[in-house]
Amino acid sequence: MAARVFLLFTLGYFLSYFYRSANAVLAKDLSQDLGLGPAELGFMTSLFYLSFAAVQLPLGSLLDRYGSRIITPALLLVASLGSVVFGLAQSFPVLALGRALIGVGMAAALMGSLKAFSLWFPRTYATVSTLLVGLGATGGFVVPPVLGYFVRAYGEARGYPMGYTVYVALGLLALLLVWLLSATKREVVRAQERA
Repeated sequence: MAARVFLLFTLGYFLSYFYRSANAVLAKDLSQDLGLGPAELGFMTSLFYLSFAAVQLPLGSLLDRYGSRIITPALLLVASLGSVVFGLAQSFPVLALGRALIGVGMAAALMGSLKAFSLWFPRTYATVSTLLVGLGATGGFVVPPVLGYFVRAYGEARGYPMGYTVYVALGLLALLLVWLLSATKREVVRAQERA
């Protein structure tokens, strides 16, 4: 169970990095398909960080009160919704909304993981936290080849670029994480007893 906790939270952090970097790959297509200028692209990209930062203030209290088991999956649901909104967007306001929702949803990717690891890995906390950051950050390296491949290989699909479809797929993956991260109460109690 401990290995599953590590892998799932690390995957969530990986997704956060993937989302952060995705707009750099999609910028040209977003400009062509939706007629976005540099200012709109920059604003839309910054919405991830603005919404991400806005959630950090209440996040600590929420994690302390309700724990990672509830807060992280709840925010991943928001990220799932945002990724679908972004992936299907046909206008700048909808695109911006999707991007902001993704930022909110990924706000607990790091802190939620660190909170969970403090319960599950009290003796090896430093090691697993370092692995989380190192492995999760690879999401930024995976974006260009993966997203670029879909954009180049498939082009238009069902009325919107195939590259955006990756956002929908990531949303479904985040939903899967929500389900898998929902550990049973007994597992959480056992983790707390080990701490």
